[in-house]
Amino acid sequence: MNKEVSEIMFAQANRSVEGRHRRWLLARHPLGRATRDDFLYVEDTVPMPPPGKYLARVIWLSIDPKQRLLMNPTPRNVELLPLYGVMYGYAVGEVLVSNQPSFKAGDIVNDILGWQSHSISDGTGHYVNNPRGTRKLNPAHGPISTGVGVLGHGGLTAYFSVMRELKPRSGETMLVSTAAGNVGQVAGQIGKILGCRVIGLTSTDEKCRVVVEEFGYDACINYKTEPDLRKAIRREAPNGVDMYVDNVGGWIAEAASKTLNANARVSIIGIMTQYNAVVGNKPWTWPEAQVRSQFIIHDYHREFDAGTEALAAWLQQGKLRYREDIIEGLENAPDALIDLQAGGNIGKRIVRVGANPPGIA
Repeated sequence: MNKEVSEIMFAQANRSVEGRHRRWLLARHPLGRATRDDFLYVEDTVPMPPPGKYLARVIWLSIDPKQRLLMNPTPRNVELLPLYGVMYGYAVGEVLVSNQPSFKAGDIVNDILGWQSHSISDGTGHYVNNPRGTRKLNPAHGPISTGVGVLGHGGLTAYFSVMRELKPRSGETMLVSTAAGNVGQVAGQIGKILGCRVIGLTSTDEKCRVVVEEFGYDACINYKTEPDLRKAIRREAPNGVDMYVDNVGGWIAEAASKTLNANARVSIIGIMTQYNAVVGNKPWTWPEAQVRSQFIIHDYHREFDAGTEALAAWLQQGKLRYREDIIEGLENAPDALIDLQAGGNIGKRIVRVGANPPGIA
């Protein structure tokens, strides 16, 4: 690096950025359902990036069931979120200052930026469960909020779990749990695009309406009002289930398993029913057998760009619809997660932390 470039980068890294650095920290490990007392809100000055890193302001923050799991002291295949560490979260942000040659001010990026107003990253995937690192978003694909939703890790989880794990064949029957959620809304629509009969499982009649009328599912079952879930699934799938997208585990997955045909395929994405569970006096942790059999999105990180292009094409062709459940303000992130765990969302839950850059949807 020549002296002139070095001096420019040093000046960029030391210029002031307006505003305050706002963030949520993990204050304690919950036992059972999380509460606001498990989080700590702090403010201080906006940090500047050292050499090799960039500073981004967070615009859209993803709220995901996995965040509750990471609050436990022993999560499975990801780094432990330490006490008083910044809460983990994927986000879309705008690069403000860069000392990383691969990124420049104005880039719109997606990375694990955390529950905060500003974040510093080296862009190389320094989290063990983010080998792809920072991804630059293409605003032509759609609104940049989709970078943490239908065109982000939720959409990609649905895409690869269906396309690579389940490999649907036209005429088969697919069953999807949490069908009105982030992954479910996309997974079922991919099944429909590929010619399958798709049945959703969700927790309210309104969610069932959205799943059928907006996402195009053939049928939807409110598992909370059915006295016998297995019989309800059999009613909608009299010839049995060929593929099951499991986001919940527990008794719902047990009922679904009793409707599977011989040689059926199952993609285990999450076990949401267990994330608040207490075993003895300790939070539930993933059994080793489930760790080995679970779908891991980052196994496909080398194909993320191709997957995003496929999802974006379906979106632009009108074959793929999505809902965003927007919560305003970083200050409301804890409540957004607590309510998500209670099933309060329809579609992808995201927090609006800041405004989109001018001219970008």
